[in-house]
Amino acid sequence: MTAKTMLRAIVFPCLLIFSFLTASAQDKTVTGRVVDSKDNTPVAGASVTAKGTNVGTSTGADGTFTLSVPSTATTLVISSVGFVTQEIAITTGTMGISLVQGGSNLNEVVVTGYGTQRRREVTSAITKISPEGFNKGNIADVAQLLQGKVAGLSISKAGSNPNGGYTLRLRGLSTIGPNSQPLVVVDGQVGADLNTIDPNDIANIEVLKDGSAAAIYGTRGSAGVIIVTSKKGRAGTSQLNYSGSVSIEDPFRFTPHMTAAEFRALGKGTDYGASTDWNDEITRTAVATTHNIGFTGGNSQTTYSVSFNYRNQEGVAIETGFQQFNGRANITHKALKNRLVLTLDMNGTKRENKNGYADAFKYATIYNPTAPVYTNDPLFNITGGGYYEANFVDYSNPVAMLKQNTNKTRNLRYFLQGSAELEIIKGLKWLARYGQQDNNNINEQYSPRTAFISRGFANGVTGYARRGYSYRNFNESFNRLFESTLSYNKRFGKLGLDAVAGYSWQQFDYQGHNVGAGDFITDASSYNFGAAVDTRNGLASIGSYKNANRLIAFFGRVNLNWDDFIFLSASLRHEGSTMFGKENQWGDFPAVSAGIDLKRIIDLDFINSLKFRASYGQTGALPPSPYLSMDRLQQTGSYYAGNNNYLFPYAGFVNPNPNLGWERKTELDFGLDFSLFSNRLNGSFDYYNRQTKDLIFNVGVPSPPNLFNNTWQNIGILDNHGIELSLNYDVFRRQDFTWTTGLVYTTYNVFLKELNESLKGAYVGSTNLGTPGQEATELNRNYEGEPIGNLWGYKFIEVDPRGKYLFADANGKPVRADSGAVRQFIGNGLPDFEFGWTNSFKYKNWDLSFFFRGAIGHEMINTFRAFYENPNVATSYNVINSKYFNPAITDAQIYSSLHVEKGSFAKLDNATIGYNLPIRQGSNFSSYVRNLRLYVTGQNLFMITEYTGVDPEVRYQDGSNVLAPGIDRRETWVMSRIFTFGLNIGL
Repeated sequence: MTAKTMLRAIVFPCLLIFSFLTASAQDKTVTGRVVDSKDNTPVAGASVTAKGTNVGTSTGADGTFTLSVPSTATTLVISSVGFVTQEIAITTGTMGISLVQGGSNLNEVVVTGYGTQRRREVTSAITKISPEGFNKGNIADVAQLLQGKVAGLSISKAGSNPNGGYTLRLRGLSTIGPNSQPLVVVDGQVGADLNTIDPNDIANIEVLKDGSAAAIYGTRGSAGVIIVTSKKGRAGTSQLNYSGSVSIEDPFRFTPHMTAAEFRALGKGTDYGASTDWNDEITRTAVATTHNIGFTGGNSQTTYSVSFNYRNQEGVAIETGFQQFNGRANITHKALKNRLVLTLDMNGTKRENKNGYADAFKYATIYNPTAPVYTNDPLFNITGGGYYEANFVDYSNPVAMLKQNTNKTRNLRYFLQGSAELEIIKGLKWLARYGQQDNNNINEQYSPRTAFISRGFANGVTGYARRGYSYRNFNESFNRLFESTLSYNKRFGKLGLDAVAGYSWQQFDYQGHNVGAGDFITDASSYNFGAAVDTRNGLASIGSYKNANRLIAFFGRVNLNWDDFIFLSASLRHEGSTMFGKENQWGDFPAVSAGIDLKRIIDLDFINSLKFRASYGQTGALPPSPYLSMDRLQQTGSYYAGNNNYLFPYAGFVNPNPNLGWERKTELDFGLDFSLFSNRLNGSFDYYNRQTKDLIFNVGVPSPPNLFNNTWQNIGILDNHGIELSLNYDVFRRQDFTWTTGLVYTTYNVFLKELNESLKGAYVGSTNLGTPGQEATELNRNYEGEPIGNLWGYKFIEVDPRGKYLFADANGKPVRADSGAVRQFIGNGLPDFEFGWTNSFKYKNWDLSFFFRGAIGHEMINTFRAFYENPNVATSYNVINSKYFNPAITDAQIYSSLHVEKGSFAKLDNATIGYNLPIRQGSNFSSYVRNLRLYVTGQNLFMITEYTGVDPEVRYQDGSNVLAPGIDRRETWVMSRIFTFGLNIGL
């Protein structure tokens, strides 16, 4: 889909909105101002709605509001966090409304799977985050909004790559396969991309953490569920909102290595006469700009919300960054006396990335600091491109790598969804929804004829070796969803009933192709594969794929509420998937939960609310790809059959497993939600215990009797338990001044409890150190009965007087590696606990917030040190110069526990200071501007850690291997510090 087509798809419906939206002749306008009854200060962001309708608005920074309501409306409902909700009769003129502090959030609406509940009725572990609680600053990824904000939700990204994604874990690891990240639901579209929506367009996010909350999503709920709800239009005065920011980003933390002077003093390597700071050569001060404009409004029958976003972000590495355009529209229309609600959601995103090469940071660390960037010396100007190059293993000029070679990606995403909800009789509603999401990703790379690139390029080839080499890769995913539900809500005296039953059909289609070819007469024809001599000579590489899978489900849930005292919930999802063997395609996923309001039993003045809840739920997990249970064929080459004919034989390449079945996670959760001391202290505590059976994994098998060496099987059991604590406390409630603080605390303990009989004594999920020369050096092993994340290697004891490494033998005595040293567990890559600490201050029109985040107790393998922290490597590479460097070593480099470090850290993740410009009512300025806010945010302001590498963030996996946490690879980008200057204005 072209940019023009995408723009037309978004703008045209938006024009339709404005063509038929007219104010209802029967509507009336209500104005007012909401203040704190204690000190008469304005209450900004308070919700004002006409009772019995969805017509509403929010107060501005000065507490004022204007609302167009139906002529039949008689009452306004005003609510705000920290205040008692009030109902006020509508009067003429400007209404003065005072709110009393001490309100609770028990009536706050929480989105659950296929429905909503008041918070007081929720019996599962669900956390809701609104924009006020999101992380601030230069935020381009939705995951970053939640980092450190939700107990149990771990979010990590090492380094400052603007095009890198985040790793998410909810309550640790629930599967050992690739589906370890939470399921994402965006505006009802199950299985959506989390970045389908721009962060500015999000109304709130719910995180379903336990099995009972996620069981309604069946096969994909084991890793938890994240539900994203976009902003919708509200009836009343039309509003125009703009937000914009400029960010300045500087790299500030590099891998310690020798300077040119230190390298010369070492006397091991060749001195080429220059003094080059390679990190300085490949980095820069990066600038990012963001613009967001939104239109909202409507009347009692039709509401709309339209927004456009633009982001332009440079990376701190030269020749990197991205540009992104996003447009979104929502229309909601009511008909048949409000019994029929029609909704249309559209979203489109175009993003163009300049990816660069992460290997450039590795080479900037290990490249000889006495070598120049540029040279005309034919001995080192190997390719004739004018850059200094030396021919060592895994070694390239990082400046040349980034400047000569092209690596760009274009991503096009669109989302379209329509729904109709009909109230058949009072309380009984039927809903039908259809949605589709298309994601197209095109990666183009070109290495010119003069490029000497060692690693990181597509297919592992270089332009110099192939006289120019071009590569293109296209991938498309298409997700279609149809769902129909019937819901019923009714009160029978003290008993409240809320039930839903539904059907879901979802189809996933994937396809892609790639082509690579070299030998170009000129670099000007870089992406014209027809101009490549390889193409004409049959030497081009071509690949393609296409696959699909389908899910069908029937589900239902019943919620009971007895007098707001006892709450019960039960659900069941019966689901089938084409990704399993014929005899195992269907599964059942039940859940039950209960809660009791202990405040009704424990009558203590300081307790405002106290709810105990318990839940049990089963969820599933899918295999990583379709057809794993079936025989599959692939082309095995070609041969000449004579008469100018070539034959292309096909043969099997995997062992089929028709018995491949569901992973099934069972989870118990016990929780306590509380509000104390006039609702000043609010929080929740959860203990959970989960077990995942029939883990799906690709394991090695003997051949014969198997035809091939690997088979996808259900292999064992994973155990996990932990606790979560979330607290929020209003420290001060004073005239003109408030201080609120919040803490989240998370632990999890994951064990590989059991492996199948055929795997007894074996280990799974190991990974290796890699090139150069350490391809067979294992870094981790996962044995039955042991925690996930154990690191593996020699236990370092000391360096002997001859400069040789000594390691522990079976009895713990110091020996040489080749004289009885044994490899053993030498650490664990997962933390003991994680935390986030938020503080928010308000003084008159000023506000200040800062947020600390950390992870404690994890170890990390510093792979830079494992390769290059040895004076002997200076003959070819620069030397890592951390606090552990020992110039007396004469031994060859050997990986051991010496290179495993404590990764614990605490960091000031972000801090924001803002000012809300006071707008005097009745002034000319107030006729145009509702609110105006200026702010400055700093991110990554400082960090406390003993780790000597670039970034101590937890590495929850190594590439796609979720069983190999704790490995800090050499390709990690440097850390950066960001300052953002922003403006929000409402018209």
